[in-house]
Amino acid sequence: MAESSNTSSKDSSPPLGNPSDDSSSYYYLHPSDNPGALLVSEIFSGDNYVAWSRSITIALTVKNKVAFIDGSLPQPSSTNARLKTAWLRANNIVLSWLMNSIAKEIRGSLLYFNNAADIWNELKIRYLRSDGLRVFALKKSLSSISQGSNSITDYFGVFKALWDEYISCRPLPTCNCGFLKKCTCAVLKNLVDQQQADYIMEFLIGLHDSFSAVRSQLLLLSLLPSMCKVFSLLVQEKSQHSLTNAVHIPLDSHAMAAAKPSTQTSSNAVKFSKVRGKSDIICSHCGFFGSLVDKCFQLIGYPPGWKGPREKRINSTRLPNANIASSMEKNLNNPTMFFSQEQI
Repeated sequence: MAESSNTSSKDSSPPLGNPSDDSSSYYYLHPSDNPGALLVSEIFSGDNYVAWSRSITIALTVKNKVAFIDGSLPQPSSTNARLKTAWLRANNIVLSWLMNSIAKEIRGSLLYFNNAADIWNELKIRYLRSDGLRVFALKKSLSSISQGSNSITDYFGVFKALWDEYISCRPLPTCNCGFLKKCTCAVLKNLVDQQQADYIMEFLIGLHDSFSAVRSQLLLLSLLPSMCKVFSLLVQEKSQHSLTNAVHIPLDSHAMAAAKPSTQTSSNAVKFSKVRGKSDIICSHCGFFGSLVDKCFQLIGYPPGWKGPREKRINSTRLPNANIASSMEKNLNNPTMFFSQEQI
């Protein structure tokens, strides 16, 4: 009996060690935990309460200090001085972290709060807007948002942020009487599946028309996959489409490059044939190249304002008519003169 009494009194006595030294305790402070630390990169400005509160909650959970803001660890009684001191130290450092992540304009109205949980509740009452106007604005944004010229990743990021805020204002009902655990019709699971289907439907509505084929295939399914799977399929479709375009472009450019020399050669040949054909014409009267006898200036007269050489040019380049006629007659009598040796 005495041994049992001694054991009971030993268990009920408070620990002699400092609670701040126990790494598993809420009161533990790591050497890197200082009041000037900034836990989150996003400063609370009044319009971003949902995102900011979510980031702060995650950071304090990592620090094992979330109990100081949700009210689950109130200030201990004054009978245990050591425990009270440890609580004050941990509470004040959480208080400093909260103040560091709040904009200066809002921080002034919270300066004289002594409890981190009181600041947390005050901001929640002020800025967590779950009223009908906010829900209406979110619902309107979800119904009007579209991908447009944005990438699938950017569109999904904006859409998911709106959807998460919307379901935080309109959460699924929960059972408080305990009968839901005994339910066999899976009504809660059906509600979750229906909410997930609405989530995917709203996302597919705003997609670009280039994803119409994948969207049609998804809508034909009796049971929609998860949003993660839908997003993965859309990213794969975009990658395949980009790869197809990348393969087609070089083929077309090579084909154009191969066809270009032949086109240039043919155009040069036409130009050369025109110039050569014109220069092969000889006037039988004056012996000039480039015109026939019916357009000879010596016979029809020179045009007004003609300043070119007249008799001098004619005399220096004229061929005797007899020689021209004789040469043409020889060519007619010998047809092989019109062709080259290779052509013969």
